[in-house]
Parts: sequence; C-alpha cells; structure tokens
Amino acid sequence: MSYNLTLQCGCTVYVACHPTTRVAHARVIERRGSACRVRRHEVGLKLRLWEILPDPHHRPSTRFISDGNGLAPA
Repeated sequence: MSYNLTLQCGCTVYVACHPTTRVAHARVIERRGSACRVRRHEVGLKLRLWEILPDPHHRPSTRFISDGNGLAPA
C-alpha cells in the first residue's frame, strides 16, 4: 500500500506501507512545495516519521462560504 501526503509546507511525500502490518517503511519527498521554506526538503530525501508529523503549534481553522444552498467548507 502506498500513499501521497501533503505536508504543511506544501511538499508531497510518498509513503509506502507493508500490506499486512501497515507499518510505513519508506517516506520520500516526491515534489517540493512552491512555498516551502525548509532547506532540507529536496526531491528524493528520505524523511523520518517525526518529520512528517504536524506542527503542534499549528492551529488549523475552518472557513465557511455560501454555496447558494447553505454553508459549505471552503
């Protein structure tokens, strides 16, 4: 099993998991985000697990817009 994740910086990471245990065994940057400010983030870089975890200080917010039938997440 494999997944593509987008980090907070905008980089795309390819994550490969073992099909039975679902343990991630490969985490590689596939594409660098256009606004990424992390110097280390280069295509092909292998990331450690803690490097793809979200920033604990980041507070996501939800914006709502009207879609004509009510409210819908932006």
